[in-house]
Amino acid sequence: MATTPKPSHASPAAQRNASARLASQVTIKQLRAFAAVAREGSFTAAAQQLFLSQSALSALVRGLESALGLRLLDRTTRRLELTAAGQDLVPTVQRLLDDLDRMAGELHEVAERKRGRVRLGATPLLAVSLLPALMAAYHERYPGVDLRLLDASADVLLNRLREGELDLAVATFEQLDADLVATPVLSDTMLLACPRGHALASRRQVSWAQLTDQPLLLMKPGSGLRALTDRCFASLGPAGQGLPRPAQEVTHVATALALAAAGLGLAIVPAYALRVGGVQDVVGIPLTEPRITREVCLVHLKQRTLSPAAQAMRQHLVEHMSAQHQAARTKGSRRKA
Repeated sequence: MATTPKPSHASPAAQRNASARLASQVTIKQLRAFAAVAREGSFTAAAQQLFLSQSALSALVRGLESALGLRLLDRTTRRLELTAAGQDLVPTVQRLLDDLDRMAGELHEVAERKRGRVRLGATPLLAVSLLPALMAAYHERYPGVDLRLLDASADVLLNRLREGELDLAVATFEQLDADLVATPVLSDTMLLACPRGHALASRRQVSWAQLTDQPLLLMKPGSGLRALTDRCFASLGPAGQGLPRPAQEVTHVATALALAAAGLGLAIVPAYALRVGGVQDVVGIPLTEPRITREVCLVHLKQRTLSPAAQAMRQHLVEHMSAQHQAARTKGSRRKA
């Protein structure tokens, strides 16, 4: 009766398991001890280099030999020689130690924010008004960090955050779920942006009811700013009825500001919008009755640990964003006065 021959060698899975067991028995200290002895050709010199006693060094090398089941060194009273197995092992051990040292150095640089990557998301208006100076300051402090910016709507930013394509997102969010950590970075009031020569430009404040007969430059329906604007006018009751059609409906706040500067109407914008570069001859006047404040938040996923570089960016934005905005508002108030 024929019998099935037993395999003469272990299966690949068994070999992997054996290698894993062997790797768990070998320590980095043992490998460094062996490499030092092989390099110096002397237990005495190697022990001095590693700041170990000769007995401790010998114990490490013996432990490595025991774990491998190989004799790596031939020791006599007069000389020390590598065995054939030891000679074969030296290049492999040295490459491994070099890789470990390089990896440790890279991890240290990451921990010290000398390298890494930060993927920051912001709504277009914030990306063009407040963030450029803050990003430049961060880059100056951490030049080795790869800083990437995505400018998109708040909804898109939250999706990208959950998909792992962003580390941080800053915007005015309508609603935030429990999976997010939100940190308010500034509270921003709504302003009326109008040309300096306009009749309302000298006012200290303007009520929403005073705008019912003005040509308005509004965001297109569907945007958060347009929804907020519509709610404010609706809250006026009869005073808001018969509101003329907008002079223009645009997609970007920067467009509304440019049109306002050209005298084509009045724009309703967040205060930080006046930081947009290239817009001249526009005055920002606080809107009242009601006075609307929007909160800008910096968010990240609760379940995902921020890298050291991303954590540094978060701290940077929290500390400086509101301060930068307040300084700009103070400067604007002095210029208007």
